[in-house]
Amino acid sequence: MEAVVKQNTGASAQVDNKPILTGLITGQVAGLIMAVVVMIVFAVFLGKSPLYPVQVIGSMVFGESALPNFHFGALLAGLVLHQFGPSLLWGFLFGVLAKQYSIKSTAQALVCGVAVGVVSMVGPYVLIPFLMNALHGVDIWNREVPMFWDWAAHIVFGASFVLYPKIAEKLNH
Repeated sequence: MEAVVKQNTGASAQVDNKPILTGLITGQVAGLIMAVVVMIVFAVFLGKSPLYPVQVIGSMVFGESALPNFHFGALLAGLVLHQFGPSLLWGFLFGVLAKQYSIKSTAQALVCGVAVGVVSMVGPYVLIPFLMNALHGVDIWNREVPMFWDWAAHIVFGASFVLYPKIAEKLNH
């Protein structure tokens, strides 16, 4: 009797990481949408420069000096911190959830996205105060950004994941 030997070619079952990549990209888009909405809120409702909220994020690096006038370094730091911090992190989490739960429709993406947006409020309630107080002795973010608008922005961020199916479609072409 002849034994059948399977040859290991080194090719293992391919893992589909497209949902995670799509989540990362969608997180970047959602982060930009959120930033634009917050910039409009600051200009229209809070009487500040539309660039002010990005400078407030940049105050994580520059402290109080980021706020009195336009501060290009704080603006750049704020954009980088926002897009490559929370937008990337929550986009990754969304991608993991999208993969785990086979999110395909806009309704599924919206529900999951809003849930991620709500959970992402751990930033303003826990992470940001800890970091700001440790670095600067004061929580500049929560002093400068009304919590209502923070919640609204995070809901907009989460709702922006409704774009996930369209972005996934574009990546598959």
